[in-house]
Amino acid sequence: MLALPAHPGTTKSGRWHVGPDGDEFFELVDSYLSESERRMVYDAFVLARQEHGDQRRQSGELFFTHPLTVAYYLAEYRLGAPTLAAALLHDVAEDTLLSIDQIRAQFGTTVCTLVDGVTKLKEVAAGVSMGRRLPAQEIQDASLHKMFDAMTNDVRVVLIKLFDRLHNMRTIQALPEAKQRQKANETLIVYAPLANRLGIWKLKSELEALSLQVIDQDAYDIIKQVTDRQFLKQQSDYARIAGQITAELTREGLAVVNVLPNPENIYSVYKSLSATSLPFDAVESPRRVVVLLEDVPSCYLALGYLHQRWRPVPGQFDDYIAVPRENLYRALHTTVIYKDGKPLKIRCRSVAMNEVSEIGILAKWLYSGTPMWTDEIAERVDALFSNISENINIDPQDKSTGVKSVVEDVFRKQIMVYTPRGDIIELPQGATPIDFAYAIHTEVGNQAQTAYVNEQPYPLSKPLRDGDRVRVVKSGWARPHRTWLDEDLGFLTTGRARSQVRRWFRRLSDNMAVNEGRIILRDELEMLGLRGYSSEEIALLFDIEKPEELFHLLGRADLLPTTVATQVLAQEWFQEPLLDIGSIVHNKAGQEFVITDGSGRKLRLCQACNPRPGDTIIGFLRSDGGVTVHNAACYTLRPDPMSARTIKLSWGKEGEQQVKRITVEIDVYDRAGLLYEIAELLRDERVNITAINTPVSPIEGTVRVLLELEIASPRKLVRILHRAKALVNVYAVRRIQENTQQL
Repeated sequence: MLALPAHPGTTKSGRWHVGPDGDEFFELVDSYLSESERRMVYDAFVLARQEHGDQRRQSGELFFTHPLTVAYYLAEYRLGAPTLAAALLHDVAEDTLLSIDQIRAQFGTTVCTLVDGVTKLKEVAAGVSMGRRLPAQEIQDASLHKMFDAMTNDVRVVLIKLFDRLHNMRTIQALPEAKQRQKANETLIVYAPLANRLGIWKLKSELEALSLQVIDQDAYDIIKQVTDRQFLKQQSDYARIAGQITAELTREGLAVVNVLPNPENIYSVYKSLSATSLPFDAVESPRRVVVLLEDVPSCYLALGYLHQRWRPVPGQFDDYIAVPRENLYRALHTTVIYKDGKPLKIRCRSVAMNEVSEIGILAKWLYSGTPMWTDEIAERVDALFSNISENINIDPQDKSTGVKSVVEDVFRKQIMVYTPRGDIIELPQGATPIDFAYAIHTEVGNQAQTAYVNEQPYPLSKPLRDGDRVRVVKSGWARPHRTWLDEDLGFLTTGRARSQVRRWFRRLSDNMAVNEGRIILRDELEMLGLRGYSSEEIALLFDIEKPEELFHLLGRADLLPTTVATQVLAQEWFQEPLLDIGSIVHNKAGQEFVITDGSGRKLRLCQACNPRPGDTIIGFLRSDGGVTVHNAACYTLRPDPMSARTIKLSWGKEGEQQVKRITVEIDVYDRAGLLYEIAELLRDERVNITAINTPVSPIEGTVRVLLELEIASPRKLVRILHRAKALVNVYAVRRIQENTQQL
């Protein structure tokens, strides 16, 4: 019988504590360190034990057991003497009277540098810096900045910190609940993604699981119970599949090392369910197996044979051997339809790939001198550290900017895109052509005019996809746009790009900033169809005395034109009655949801399918005039071949039950696919089009599109106007307040 999926178990021994006498630790250390190295570690052990004395953790245990356990974890992966010594001493400089200089005098520069890199900014935390007590967030940003900066010089700094966090999370129950949640959130935002980028999947998974138990214990318990139950039900399937794969590949002359179940980890399931608003017991665990083979050619051959045996699902193949993931992971992924008609996810890996996929950069020490740690892997790690170094120092005056840039740009899931010459550029998921341009060079970004993706014109604000080939066309007269800095519009995703754009505007002279700000305000009011507002009136909306101050803020991008537009629109938004389009409904649990397009009819949710936001929904018109809202796949939904009693409904958002009818005019240079892209944009914005017209344009080769839209808020209108302006070949967008009879 297959065993249940175990707790991720980052450390080989699974120990959560090591005895303070150090016997277990030194038994492990003696197995691979030389005599002189063991002496260094022993001296660090003695000093740490002496300095921590009878200090206790909140759980009541000797504090010294914490650094000792961290050192033990590292020794399991055969880290060297300086790392183990630094792990033993990493809290000494912070929690005792021993100084960093004293550690340097006894143990040398390497150990001292590692300890200093892990140690928090003691003088900041104590409030000595600048003579004031800093907020907790500023202390955290400063400490993380220091750690990220140190790790780019020596990765061992962050390895100590990661295993330090692992032990703290394993023993977190002794802390107050608020502190537990703060630590768990920090772990999910910083440390688990960091472990992932370093390829230490086992550590990343355990940190996520431990954090989830703190943040949402009920969800963790439900998901674990359901996935364990499903795994037990699938045991016979896994055994049969493993036997068939082994027999098939052996018959073709391939040596199969093993075929293992590969269930999804609990936190990944939690994120997927949270994104769809499904209950946590709605877990569907597709069967996943890992096929372990001897080498890379065997992986490709095995894939071919398995595709001959079972039909592959189109679009479900990924080659992470030729193009490894950002976290050192390598494998071939495919999904096939097994003979029972259900999908089967297969990962083909070599033994070496499998080991590196679980422990990542730790393989550098555990498998030192073996083919497990290759030059290619080393180069990828160096590229990661270079990326972190560049991002952490993006704004020397503001440490929080650098920390945010690392967390958002480097730790987020990455995509690989290609330059026209075939060079790979790694970007965070959601990155746009402008992010790509700034990743190439600052001036390419500053002068970006248009973009081509896979040789097709592409909006500058549209996210790129993994594998895209990107070409940015620049112009000497092109320059950054202030609207790029509005995060809600999606032009920029990376901290590097945002920082460079801000820097460009802050370099403008005062006179130029004022002159450009005046033009920006004029253009924004013209787009909104609100020419009647004076600059003095608008300045007062922001408590600004003089229009010149407003212009200056706009010119320097300290105040964004979209912010001004939203505020101005809000002044006149409710002057006319709004249209009711949304209805509030309640499910069995009493939760409120907004449903639109019900035409004012009384709505109720089907009790059988209990639809939730994210589901495709259909309304069925009852004989009493009310409408029952069904999931489109509901088994109780009656056949209605003529669609006489079915109504297409949509989910709305809270606060969007009322709308205003707005006419928008879009002028473009004619091209194929234009109306489709406009409709796609409005669908993404969940905006209803009540009328559309394309009157004869006054300029040859151009098209004028008139749209009547139902808009829920001033901000929504501003978003739509600017997103439409970013579409390829669009040269003018404006709101029309008069002559709407053209529609």
